Amino acid sequence: MSFADLGLSPELVQAVTAKGYDTPTPIQAQAIPSVLMMRDLIAIAQTGTGKTASFVLPMIDILAHGRRRAMMPRSLILEPTRELAAQVAENFEAYGKNHDLKMALLIGGVQMGDQVKALNEGVDVLIATPGRLMDLFERGKILLTGCDLLVIDEADRMLDMGFIPDIETICSKL
Repeated sequence: MSFADLGLSPELVQAVTAKGYDTPTPIQAQAIPSVLMMRDLIAIAQTGTGKTASFVLPMIDILAHGRRRAMMPRSLILEPTRELAAQVAENFEAYGKNHDLKMALLIGGVQMGDQVKALNEGVDVLIATPGRLMDLFERGKILLTGCDLLVIDEADRMLDMGFIPDIETICSKL
C-alpha cells in the first residue's frame, strides 16, 4: 500500500516522498481515509508510529479546497505543550510545502503580537495550546465558528494536565 492508495493528492504524496516515506504505517493507513471523509476518529498508537502525519496529511488535502478568513481558522489542532505544538507545526510546514496554506502557532511564553497578526491575515490551520487559545479568544482576537476540523492531540495527557474545562469551552465555541 502507498500513500497515493489512501486517497492523498499527488502534491501531498510528493511532499511525503521528499521526506523519505513511501509506505504508510498502520495508524496512517487506518486513519487517513477516515479523516479525508471528515469522520470523527479516536486513534491510539505508540510514540514514533506516525500519528501526527495521520491527521496532518489528510488535513492539508481537505484545506487545499476553500479559502481563509481573518480571525477565523479553518481547522484547529490542540496540543498540551509548546514543544509538541512546535513539532506539529514543523510537520505541517514540511508536508504542506506544495500547498498555499497558512498556519499559525499559538503558544504561551512568546509575545502575542505576531500571533494576533497571523490571525488577522487569516489562517487555514491553527496549532495551539489551550491556555494561549483561551487567552486570545477572551480578548476577542479569534472566532472559532468557521472551524471545520478539530484535532485534540495527546488527549490523555491534556486530561492529566487539567485542561478538561478549557477543552470543553473551546469545543462549545466551534
